[in-house]
Amino acid sequence: MLGFDTETTGLNIYSPGFRVRLAQFGNSRESWVLPIEKGARYAWYARRTLEIAERLHCHNATFDLLTADEHLGVPLELTYRKTTDSRILSHLIDPRAAHEGGIGHGLEELTAAFVDHATAQDVKGSVARMAKELKTTKARFWGSVPLEHEGYQLYAGMDPILASILAQKLERRVPTSSRKLVAYEHQLARVCAHMERRGFLVDTEYLEQLSDELLDEQELYEDRAAALGLENVNSPKQVAEALMRDGWVPRKFTATGQAQADKRELEALAAEGNQLAEAIQKARRASKWRVTYVDAFLELKDSRDRIHCSINSLQARTGRMSITRPALQTLPSGEHMIRSAFLAEQGHVIGSIDYIAMELRVLAALSEDPVMREAFASGADLHQMTADAAGVDRKVGKLANFQRVYGGGSKALAEATGLPLSVCERVGKAFDATYQGVSAYSKKLQRLARRDGFITTITGRVLPVDRTRPYSALNYMIQSSSRDVLGMALLNLDKAGLTDYLRLPIHDEVVCSLPQDEAKELSQSIAHHMQMTLRGVDIATDPEIGRRSWGSLYMKE
Repeated sequence: MLGFDTETTGLNIYSPGFRVRLAQFGNSRESWVLPIEKGARYAWYARRTLEIAERLHCHNATFDLLTADEHLGVPLELTYRKTTDSRILSHLIDPRAAHEGGIGHGLEELTAAFVDHATAQDVKGSVARMAKELKTTKARFWGSVPLEHEGYQLYAGMDPILASILAQKLERRVPTSSRKLVAYEHQLARVCAHMERRGFLVDTEYLEQLSDELLDEQELYEDRAAALGLENVNSPKQVAEALMRDGWVPRKFTATGQAQADKRELEALAAEGNQLAEAIQKARRASKWRVTYVDAFLELKDSRDRIHCSINSLQARTGRMSITRPALQTLPSGEHMIRSAFLAEQGHVIGSIDYIAMELRVLAALSEDPVMREAFASGADLHQMTADAAGVDRKVGKLANFQRVYGGGSKALAEATGLPLSVCERVGKAFDATYQGVSAYSKKLQRLARRDGFITTITGRVLPVDRTRPYSALNYMIQSSSRDVLGMALLNLDKAGLTDYLRLPIHDEVVCSLPQDEAKELSQSIAHHMQMTLRGVDIATDPEIGRRSWGSLYMKE
């Protein structure tokens, strides 16, 4: 068994300037540091070691294994199946980040908790000390520190040792109920790593044009705002003062007494025809979309016009996945302009297979509420049922259903709808009266959370719940169980040989690139392998086929 780690010039494995500087191997007592930058001879030794090693221990394995795949020529298919990732193990032991009251999942945090606190502090501070010594920044340190620097080699050599120690210590600490999740999570991480390696093709010409158009739009609306007396649309103080000069009466204030015009306030004013509010909104939106999305995409794409998102298959305290570099899970809802930059392969079309009201179906399954289960079995409109029970319109009924899933109460519903608190309290009571099984299930989870400080999902995942916030137990249970529905679906797709078509898992949706002449058949096959029955409730899927761009799925006919 060998610990494995790499030292590189950055985090974007597929960028033109990325280099592997060192490759490190070790066990719990010693390590060997190979200077890959010094030539092919050292890369050969690293490659050969990875090929013949029977087991590998890594921390945050996907990064190092993708680095080895792309830059050392060792296929992901060979390495991932024999790797134990101590980060995955730490998440199964306690999924909370350090700021949430957990140990955390960083190498330094885990070293402090399970190996030696002094060693962890030394490792944590060594990079800053070396950067200061070399008169450079921490960001520039990784690409400029001399390979022979003793501190750099010591820092690098400690990583595989610590990964080996942690993998062995943590594996024994995984809760009994979660033991079967160890193999499952490693398999899921491997599938997500395959998607990350493949990347998502982007239309560079479209992005460059869109960047120019958004800059023009930003400047246009900034000029309009200036003509209406506002110099800086990004200054909360100036915005509030300009709106008040325009007749606006503030209702919200900061702790220091400053009038506050938040996003919702600006939307309401713009809807009433306030030209200044509209200019502020549109200038800010154009700026954000250009900088956060379009220009970031251009910077992150590789030489083949592909973006390799970082897909973290095990994130958040519920295990939900995250996508970063770029954060494609947070794209503007229902909007086609940004998504149109992402393309299926040549001769392919985009497919989207998502779950139909997955979290509510999971809630019906786990709570065993007879009314909710019957609604899904008969195809009834659950949102209208909630609305009718409360005497409100369907939109409010829909929000009430999802607020219950997300752990929101009457106040949250009032903020989301603008309705009086008394009406929202009535909606909450109507929900509880209609779906009594859900209310009983929530109370049961709260009792367990107060008693034990945690709940256990149907897959055996242990989820800590703050005893001061037992009401969050239902949300954690539904969110985590829904995540595992998607996780099991991805493994089903992998077993069926469909992984190469997958591009991204986005919330409760899988985005695919499908050959045009097989798109209908393949989308139905993917949908079939994703759907499942959970305690008698059908977790149904809905396949959709677009044109070549992802944005085509969001364009109104």
